[in-house]
Amino acid sequence: MNKTKILHIITNLPIGGAQDNTLLTVEYLPRERYEIHLLYGPEGRWLSRAHSISGIRCIEMPTLVRPIRLFKDVRALIAMTRLIRREKYDIVHTHSSKPGFLGRLAAKLAGTPVIVHTIHGFPFNDFMSKIKHDFFVNLERWASGLTDKLITVSELNRQKAIKLRLAPAQKFQTIYSGIQFASFDKPVDSEALRKNLNIAKHIKIIGFVGRLSPQKDPLCLVESMPEILRHHPESHFLIVGDGELRCDFEARAHQLNVSENICILGFREDVPQLLRVMDLFVLSSRWEGLGRSLTEALYCGLPCVATAVEGVPELITDSETGRLVPPQNPEALAQAVIDMLDDMNAAQIMAIAGQKRVRRLFDVRQMVRQIDLLYQAQLQEKGLL
Repeated sequence: MNKTKILHIITNLPIGGAQDNTLLTVEYLPRERYEIHLLYGPEGRWLSRAHSISGIRCIEMPTLVRPIRLFKDVRALIAMTRLIRREKYDIVHTHSSKPGFLGRLAAKLAGTPVIVHTIHGFPFNDFMSKIKHDFFVNLERWASGLTDKLITVSELNRQKAIKLRLAPAQKFQTIYSGIQFASFDKPVDSEALRKNLNIAKHIKIIGFVGRLSPQKDPLCLVESMPEILRHHPESHFLIVGDGELRCDFEARAHQLNVSENICILGFREDVPQLLRVMDLFVLSSRWEGLGRSLTEALYCGLPCVATAVEGVPELITDSETGRLVPPQNPEALAQAVIDMLDDMNAAQIMAIAGQKRVRRLFDVRQMVRQIDLLYQAQLQEKGLL
């Protein structure tokens, strides 16, 4: 049987939710049915992870970069179009905004039969100017016209996309961004890990995992810390991630006199182990496709406090599977954390309910099965099966 030839495209491979989703997809797609190629830019801590996936061809494109760089972007578009035309892919599947635009245009120019795009997060948000917001909405509408099927990682994202008229409703399908449960099921020596982090076992650890970027709004989190520490002075904040706001975060923590209660680890590969030593998880994002770190925290049975943005309410039902607060509201964030720490029994009941939801909906194998079925349906529709 001839295999279906498929190309996945993503900008680069730093540690992140879209990257994890993409790498897991190419890892778990059945090799007996697909010949899989992965195209990406030259940067990221997960480049070695991509190369370690057996049975795929990795293609690095130096001109594919995340920022808008007109000269490089045109060169990347030309190189992609030539590659796709030469390799005669049956399916091109793009991920995230920049590769989603360039990759879909290249696939269309090369005559690819099936073009699929996953919206891991919208390229626009409510915190940008109206002119910029509307520009990106119109750009996405145009790119959606090149696309056979659009995958959203949450139902709320799908509903928002339809409301904004990005494409006809029938083009969209929600497929939850699955996680590899086995990675989080390995035993952890919590006592040894706490000792390594220099955090005593009686201290409550409040965790945050993500980029220190405007999207994740770590400055909102640091503004909430003085009030949390006033009620729970021995609490400790474990920050797993890095980014352009790190210096601002550290400076503000110093001004608020909370630096001694914060440990910033930077990006780490042992997030599953670190989650197991946390007592509470916080996500302070201003916008979020779904919140992969939140999904992982819930799977680990952690009580969670998160902002009610984009797809997050699909994971967190307030006071049922965790606590929801408005974005950019450090007072509300602090109060929700304090409430959780005041009554950890109630918090744990919510955590168990959240864990059950994630176990039911977010298995990576379930995600890849749905993507596989989507491919098969599109190929049949095009008369390629």
